[in-house]
Amino acid sequence: MKYAWRSLLAFGHDLAASAITWLAAFWLRFNLEIPDIYLELALQSLLCVIPLNAVIFWGFGLYRGIWRYASLPDLRRIVYAVAVAAVAVPSALLMLQMPLSVPRSVLIIDPIILIMIMGGSRLAYRAWKERRLSALIPAGREPVVVLGANETAASLIKDLARSPQWQV
Repeated sequence: MKYAWRSLLAFGHDLAASAITWLAAFWLRFNLEIPDIYLELALQSLLCVIPLNAVIFWGFGLYRGIWRYASLPDLRRIVYAVAVAAVAVPSALLMLQMPLSVPRSVLIIDPIILIMIMGGSRLAYRAWKERRLSALIPAGREPVVVLGANETAASLIKDLARSPQWQV
C-alpha cells in the first residue's frame, strides 16, 4: 500500500470539491446571495450529497491511478461518475422528502463545476509534475524527429523523452 495515502488524499480532495461545488451551485443560483432558508437547505442536503458522491466516486475507481499519470480515460471515468451522481443525488433527495426542494438549476450547475474542478485539478497536477521533471533534464539535448503513428513509435517517443541525450 505504498500509494494508499495518495489515494486517500485524492479522495479527500474530491469530497471537498464536491462540498464546495454544491454550495457554489446554490451561490451562483441565487446571484451570490443565498437566502437563509436555502442556505439551510444546502447545508442539510450536503449531509446526503457527500456520502452519496463518496460511494459513487470510489465505486468508479477514480483512486486507482496516480494523478501524475492522469489521462483521458481518467477524465472519462470522472465524467461518468459525476453523471451517475447527478442522477443519484436528486433521487436520494426526493426520497428524503425535504420540506423545500433543491432548485433544478443547482442540480445542473453542480455537476458541471464538479467535472471542471476534479478534471482540472488532475490536469494541473500532471502539468506541474511534468514541467518539474523536464527542468531536471539538461538543456543541451540533441533534437530528433520520430516518424510513425503506431504503438512502437509512441513507445519510442516516451523512451526518448526520458533520455538525457535526445529532445523529441
